[in-house]
Amino acid sequence: MKVIKLFMILSVPAVILSFSMLPLYAATPSPPMGQTQTVDPPVNENRQIPGGQTRDDTVSQEDGIDADIFGTRGGRYHPFIVLQQVYTDNFFATNTDTRDEFITTVSPGIWLAFPANRERLLDIDTTTTASGGLKLSRIKPETNRRYQTYFLYSPEFVFYADHSQHDHTNHRAEALFQYNFNAGISLDLIDIYRDREAIAGNGLTDTLYRYQDNLFDVIVSYLTPSGKLRLQLDYSNYDLSYDDEPVQYRDRNDNSFGASVFYQFWPKTSLFLEYDHADIKFDSGTINDNSENRYFGGVTWEMTAKSKGTLKLGFIEKDFDSPAVADQDGFSLELQTQHNITAKQAIQANGYRRFHESDLVGASSFLSTGIDISFLQRFTEKWSGTFNLFYERNEYSGVTRDDDFYGISPAIRFKPKRWLFFDLGYYYFRNNSDNVTFDYEAQQILFRVTAAI
Repeated sequence: MKVIKLFMILSVPAVILSFSMLPLYAATPSPPMGQTQTVDPPVNENRQIPGGQTRDDTVSQEDGIDADIFGTRGGRYHPFIVLQQVYTDNFFATNTDTRDEFITTVSPGIWLAFPANRERLLDIDTTTTASGGLKLSRIKPETNRRYQTYFLYSPEFVFYADHSQHDHTNHRAEALFQYNFNAGISLDLIDIYRDREAIAGNGLTDTLYRYQDNLFDVIVSYLTPSGKLRLQLDYSNYDLSYDDEPVQYRDRNDNSFGASVFYQFWPKTSLFLEYDHADIKFDSGTINDNSENRYFGGVTWEMTAKSKGTLKLGFIEKDFDSPAVADQDGFSLELQTQHNITAKQAIQANGYRRFHESDLVGASSFLSTGIDISFLQRFTEKWSGTFNLFYERNEYSGVTRDDDFYGISPAIRFKPKRWLFFDLGYYYFRNNSDNVTFDYEAQQILFRVTAAI
């Protein structure tokens, strides 16, 4: 088995290289795209449309449906406000006794950048079931500045028309620090804090659970004088804590370590080998304490202005501390890519296959495999749109349950002023489970007004 895994890891770069050499269209300027990801529906945070985390150096987030709320003008201070109205025909994502609801959200906020920067520098959301808090791993963005700092704070006031007892206020805070030392050494550090509520989303419970999570992540890299070889070390800490006793079995703390070696064989195109280790410790449900060893080979590219992305393939071993829980292993992958078809059209794809920590009593974990694809179109200078397709399959270990979650989400944007724009989106999503109790479907309509400086 060890020999097979070693052969797999060593052969991955050669396989990926053969795909990376496929011909690309001639380079054209990056399009002023509409929405690179869909707006988040107010459903269970573990069953949202699987948009993952797009990276600053992989898929441009300044064109995202959420990104423009932070403005595009240069400067150090960027206040904003978002007013949003959502209608849903299945508020609690239940199989029976569905309830419709109008949800109003008001989100003021401000972000700061020193030195001045016109682009928001973080657009990452955490996922509570993903080990380390991220469904897709973070990639260090490239920067020519000596240093960069960034801070954001935004409260979110949420009001329900028919379930006012659930009115609440969410909070988010973000920070980033980047520094490029002499001799090719660089540091990239982020911290993301969320205090929020999410519906149970299990097809059974008409309630919301409040939780806090915090992600601290640091990347240190060294680029050799030749510019061909880059060494990288990663460390992250993810902490998750629920306020409600029925779900406190999910409280945990993850510590993850990683090491990567990149070799640049073409300009802006590199092969890499990666090893990651994660220690996952639960506060009370200690029977599910485990560690993961991940082995990857992959390629990251930005060969032209039209195509950029990251692909890695490998193997994951998940070893539980308790002999009563069966260990798991399996093939793993991760993809983030964008191709600009024309100056006004683009396609974006995210894919993943990895183990997640359980969100179900009695289950030790689940294997999640998913993909989401967005088609982007700029109609005019003021009008743009997106059509998104997504699918995710979750296979639970320790209980009999496999889920297929899928849906579509078209959206359109009107931007009459540089500082003002409007979003209108529709969502349909469905969860099909081999346990009918967990089946549900929902439709949502969203209207959003954003003003930003």
